[in-house]
Amino acid sequence: MSGERIDRSGTGTGHEGEELARRAADREPEAWALLFEQHYTSVYRFVRYRLRGAAEAEDIAANVFEVAYTNIHRFDYRGVPIQAWLFGIARNLARDHIKKQQRRGYHEEITENMTPPVQPETAAVDMRQDIAAAMGSLTEDQQTVLSLRFLLDKSVAETAVLMDRSEDAVKNLQRRALAAMHRALQETGYERTSP
Repeated sequence: MSGERIDRSGTGTGHEGEELARRAADREPEAWALLFEQHYTSVYRFVRYRLRGAAEAEDIAANVFEVAYTNIHRFDYRGVPIQAWLFGIARNLARDHIKKQQRRGYHEEITENMTPPVQPETAAVDMRQDIAAAMGSLTEDQQTVLSLRFLLDKSVAETAVLMDRSEDAVKNLQRRALAAMHRALQETGYERTSP
């Protein structure tokens, strides 16, 4: 490892992010270990959320790093953190997985995995199912902004960088996503049954 400072914050922005991206492009094992250490958990959570807790999330999250390693020559650092590229790969792999499962007729299994197993008579199960259905009605960008903001606790600024959008665009997208969630939940009668 060189004596240069490496960004361990996970944001991968600035000189440190560019240096780490360069080292990863040179296929330095230490750089890839650091990328994995910094980003695996958030990539896994992102994929798990997309698959609604499907067991395959761990395999797909690991596959993100395999795809990234194979295609690092395609990554062009332009001030956008490498994490944004990893989330893009994760989003594509999760989407491909869902499509493949649907083609195989496993759509019902995916739907069943959308919520963790709980006693069916509880209101919490109904609420989770309503929320999962409402999330499923959102566009991919709307799902992404909500997962980055609320699942991964990213700030508006971090989300803007990761989605390659302005902060105002992220705020507007988030507002539209929450409004769409609200409408979808109203359609399910969720608000009428909640305390």
